[in-house]
This record gives sequence, structure tokens and C-alpha cells, in this order.
Amino acid sequence: MADQYRLYLHPNGIYYHRVKVPVDIRKFYGKQIEQRSLRTRIFRDAVRLLAAVVVEVDEMFARCRSEHAEALETGPRARPERHNRSNLGRYVADYGECVFAEEYRRRAAAYQAVSQDERCGEQITMALAHRSHVHSRLLAIQQDWAIGNFERWQTVADNCAPNLDAARRATLVRALFSVELKTLEGWQKPFEHSPNPELKSAVKASVAPIGAVGADANSEAKALELPLMSAISQECFEAIGREKNWSAKTESARRTQIKQFIEVCGDKPLNRYTQNDIRRLKTTLFALPPQAHAKKEFAGMTKSELAENARQRGVSGLSAESVRQIMTAPNIVYGWARAEYDNTLQNIVQPMIPSPSSVGGKRSKRQAFSAGELQNLFTTPVFTGAESEAAWLRPGSVHMHHTGRFWVPLLALFAGTRLMEAVQLLRADVGCESNIWFFDINDGDVDDDSKRLKNSSSVRRIPVHPVLIELGFLDFVLTVQEGERLFPDIPIGPATQRHRHASKMFNKLLRVAGIKSSLKVWHSLRHAFEQACRDSRVDSAIMDQLQGHTQKGMRGIYGDGYGLSALNDGVCSIRYDGLDLAHIQPFGPITALAKVRDAASGQACSGAAQ
Repeated sequence: MADQYRLYLHPNGIYYHRVKVPVDIRKFYGKQIEQRSLRTRIFRDAVRLLAAVVVEVDEMFARCRSEHAEALETGPRARPERHNRSNLGRYVADYGECVFAEEYRRRAAAYQAVSQDERCGEQITMALAHRSHVHSRLLAIQQDWAIGNFERWQTVADNCAPNLDAARRATLVRALFSVELKTLEGWQKPFEHSPNPELKSAVKASVAPIGAVGADANSEAKALELPLMSAISQECFEAIGREKNWSAKTESARRTQIKQFIEVCGDKPLNRYTQNDIRRLKTTLFALPPQAHAKKEFAGMTKSELAENARQRGVSGLSAESVRQIMTAPNIVYGWARAEYDNTLQNIVQPMIPSPSSVGGKRSKRQAFSAGELQNLFTTPVFTGAESEAAWLRPGSVHMHHTGRFWVPLLALFAGTRLMEAVQLLRADVGCESNIWFFDINDGDVDDDSKRLKNSSSVRRIPVHPVLIELGFLDFVLTVQEGERLFPDIPIGPATQRHRHASKMFNKLLRVAGIKSSLKVWHSLRHAFEQACRDSRVDSAIMDQLQGHTQKGMRGIYGDGYGLSALNDGVCSIRYDGLDLAHIQPFGPITALAKVRDAASGQACSGAAQ
């Protein structure tokens, strides 16, 4: 795009006139964009030719509007009855273009009216005449706004978006005024910053600066404000949540982050925050102790008081990644509001967010369990015999093979499943195809909200590892009733914290095994699975598909991924050197296991998967 209104540089190198057809006549005009070739590759010639084409095209728009005046006045509206923020933003942008085009035509017509020989001497006169006109127009609209004469913008609003509620109509009127004001102020800059010293001197002597006239009107204009952060963030997250299908957990986290932002910076109109507010937020968050809200010693303190208390006591604050996550929420709001409310809004949060390089790589956050640590995990009472099902972390003689506390860690190790992917499995999610047993990791039916997955790549099939079959997993599956969860002993939490109970349960298991640390957590089993895949020479693309990672490069675009047979070859090759599970007794008798293997074909196989 060339740096000139309506001038478009096509990839073929030719300059074009290009403009959106006004919204009110698009239906009758027959297209949304009016584009014409200027038949030149030279910028100077294109600018010279553009003025005449602008006038011609605008005359066509005017004729179309005149020809369909009755339909425009009484006929059905081109816009739908319901108007969202995106539509209102487009109306404002279109109005801004119309204001610019009006002044552009005025300036171009004056230039064309002067002969070639006279243009050199008339430059200052033409410039001063147009500046005087813009100055008068600016003063007029500022005075209209100051005294409450909104008729001109209300008419435009009613034509573009009829049947708006009072609040949205007022917001649209305010935005129309704002864009007209900014557009006209933009026409002043070329005069004030002209390289021609004579023109610059004449401009200064011609009229007083706009800011010196109509102080009350300017004060009123400056008083224009966007909604409060609390209100606009709610609207933003509702819109983005629908668009991106946010989980309840994600939306709740974003709302919590905005609450933290407001507690530090206050609840102001979005365009009233300053760089100092964001700097205070960042320094406070870096000094804020982790999980401070859950500690009695900090009860009743504000975020700022907590941060100051922690500094005085030398307590470490939030990590760079935590600060980044919290600051991302207001950053999302600013980006959305810029598109939906005011395209001149400056995002003052984004430059202050800790960069990924300062946060550190993901590999530094979590580490895989070593063979020795895995051995400690799988020699805890849940795998060797517990005191009782309730006292499953104390040694005894009760087998836990019928519980998720026994199987979920094994699924993480030999199938690479995420915690909740395993916990939410149903009996129907274990199937068989071509004598290959597999886990069907899915997010359920459209109307079923009992399952959630991280992303679309998480939907996959994972062959059942031979070790799981040898430990009697298929026998266990046959004991579960149709339509039931495999592991009902592990509760699933509310939509905002589905992992709550499972995380607490297995964190206890890791602590009993003596392998829990800041870098060794439940997700370390997934890291161990990935390392085992590498050590077993599993192809990286198969490894990504097994774990539900997004495929990299062009392989993520072409094809449907690897078939079950290729995935099964990869899974069967996975070994954990140094890990001995011989002490774990299989579930059920060996004879039953043999029958299950023999049944893994034809209709018998399909029936067992149902």
C-alpha cells in the first residue's frame, strides 16, 4: 500500500485507485471495493493522476446515492438489526474515510483549478486557504460537541446502525465525533511541518493554533473516555472466548488477572492509564510473593502492601513467566479495544511485558524424571500394596489395580497422556482396529461438556503399549460398565478447575515417592515419555502425534498424520532403560488376558471397544 489516501501499489508494480464503497450504497453499487488502474509504475505520476480519478469515483457514488435516494430513505436497511462492536468499528472507520475524502477532494479541486504556470506562485495561497477552512471546521465541530449539538453525528449513526440501544448509540456518536476530529487534525500537520520556510512562516502568522481557540471545546473533547477496564475487559473476554472457544478455566484465569491489574492500577477508562501505571504493575508483580492470597500472614493486605512487605523481608516474588501471564490479560484487552473501539488507542502494556527470552525456555521449567526416580514412583504402595483404598499411600496388602490411582501414572508413562486426558477416559475410548488396541483421546460430542482437551491437535489415537497389556489393562477395561468412566475414583473438578482433585492426589503420590520438586512435577512424566521416545529412536513426527503436539512445518498442513499401524510400531519400540516393573502384579488371571488378546479381531474386537 502506498503512503497516500486511495493510492494502492499492486504486487504487479502498477498503481491503482482503491477505496471502499460507502456502506449505505454498497447494496446498490454491486461491490464493496472500487479499484481502477492508474496505468503507471511511477509514484509521482500516480499522485498526479489520482486526483481526477478520486473526483470521478466520488461523483459515481453521489449518482448512485441520488438514484436510490427513495430506497435508501424508506427501503430495508443494508445493515442487520443487530450490530456488534466489529460492525460499529467499521462504521466509524468508513466515516473517517469519508471525512478525509471530502477534504481531499476540496484540496485536489483547488489544485486542478489553478493553471500549471500559476501553481508555483499560488502554493502558499492555496495552502493557507485550506488550512483556514480546516481550522474553521475543527472549531465548529468542537463547539457543537461542547454545547451538546450532536445532530450531525446522530444522523450518521442512525443511517449506519438503526435501532441501536441508547448506550451503544451514544458510544457510536462519540466515536464518530472523535474520528472526525482526529482526521481534521491530521490535515493540519502537513502545513505545520512543511519544509518550505515561507509556507511555514505564513502558516504561523495566518491563524492561531487550534489549541488556543475554543478551550472549553477542547476540554470536552479530551474528556471523551473509553469504558472502565472492568467493563471493557468483560466484553472483550466474552467476545474472544466465543471466537476462540476458550475453556472455562482460561476465561476464569483471564478475569482473575484483570482483577489483579485493577487492584494495582485502579479501575479507569482504558485510555486513561499511563505508562507509570503499567510500570507500577510490573514492579509490584515481580515483588509479589507466590500464592500470597492463601497465606494468613498476608490477610487483609493490598497487592502493593504485599509487595512492599515482601521487599522488606527479602521474600522472592513472582517468576517472569507468572508476570508475563498476568500482563497478557490487559494486553489482550488493549488489542481488542483498539480494533473494536478506537483504532488510535495506544497499547501501553505490550512493550512492558517480559519478553520470552527473559522468561526462559520451557525446558528450564520442567525436567523429566530419571530412571531412579521412576523406580521410586512405581514402588510406592499404590503399585505394591496399600493399607486400604482410602489409605492408599501407606503400605499394606490391598491391591489398587481397579483404581485410576494405579493406572493413570502408567498411562502417562507408556502412552504420554496428559493428566486430564487420562482421568476423563470412558470405556468406549478404548478400542481395537486391525488387532491393534488403542486409546481414543477425544473431547466428546458437541453437546457433551464432560470432556475438554488442550487443543485440536490433542484429538488422537494412541496404541496401547505392550507393558500395559501385560499388566492387565484390557482385563481391567472389561470390568467397567458401558458408558462409564474408567477411573471414577478420581473426581473431576468444576469447569474452571477440572484438574483440581487429580492434581492434589498425584502431587501427594510424588511427595511420598520423594521425587517432587520445583522442576519435577506430574508433567515430568510427559517429559520422560518424550525422552524415552528419543532414546528408542522413535521418529519425531510420530512422537509429536502420540503426545498431541501440533505438527511442525509443512507436515502439519499436508496429510492426516500417521496411521495406527505406524503409531503402534513407534509405541512398541519405547523402552525405559533402568526401570524394572517386574514387582507389579498384573490385573486379573493370565488366562483372561489371553482370551482378550484372542478376541482382538473382527466383531469381537469391535464389541469390546463399545
